[in-house]
Amino acid sequence: MNKRLQGFIAGTMAGVLLTSTMAAVANSTTLYDVFVGGIKIVVDGTKINPKDSNGNTVEPMIYNGTTYLPVRAVADALGKAVYWDGPNYTVYLGQAPNGGLQYPTVSVTDVDNIGNEFYSVGTDALTDNYGNSYSSAIYSYYNDTRTYQTLLNMKYSRFKATLYVPKGCSSDNIAKIIIKTDGKTVYSSPEITKTTAPVHVDVNIRGCNDFQIEVTGGGNLGYIADAGFYQ
Repeated sequence: MNKRLQGFIAGTMAGVLLTSTMAAVANSTTLYDVFVGGIKIVVDGTKINPKDSNGNTVEPMIYNGTTYLPVRAVADALGKAVYWDGPNYTVYLGQAPNGGLQYPTVSVTDVDNIGNEFYSVGTDALTDNYGNSYSSAIYSYYNDTRTYQTLLNMKYSRFKATLYVPKGCSSDNIAKIIIKTDGKTVYSSPEITKTTAPVHVDVNIRGCNDFQIEVTGGGNLGYIADAGFYQ
């Protein structure tokens, strides 16, 4: 058998196999019409341009007779916060469960800090002076003012964290933590000393781009635990 004939037979067999496979898939799959593009969203007379959390345009679509709209675009148009609980694959509009989510969309340790130097807290210092434990934290060792700064591109609605003093701290320093969004102060902590109880922070950062945490008089006091940004 010459090579040309061998190639012809091999090609024919492959074609038969491919055709059989496609037929089997077609027989076991239901096909639906999907229409994308040209669908407008109007809320209270105002047309909105739907975008995702990165600012990219997202097209609504009609699938099997049902119109599907991007959650974030509709929620923003209605003035509702959107929370994405990644580990549980759940989207919340408006009030999140128990006033918040268990996990942030992104941790402060996973975005670029373009401010001063901050340190990640070791496991030996993740317990506060009241016996509470945390999964992660950052702090500024220095006594001067240090700034954690990152650019959020207006992707998040809340910043949450817990301010604490590590167990066994004997420093006589006084620390203070200030949070600013786009140059405006949105949170100012009480003075933090070695006897200060944990302070829970929940700040509205919707529409914020430039996010900053200023720690003054750190010196082993201004620890920021389980801090993250929530969509």
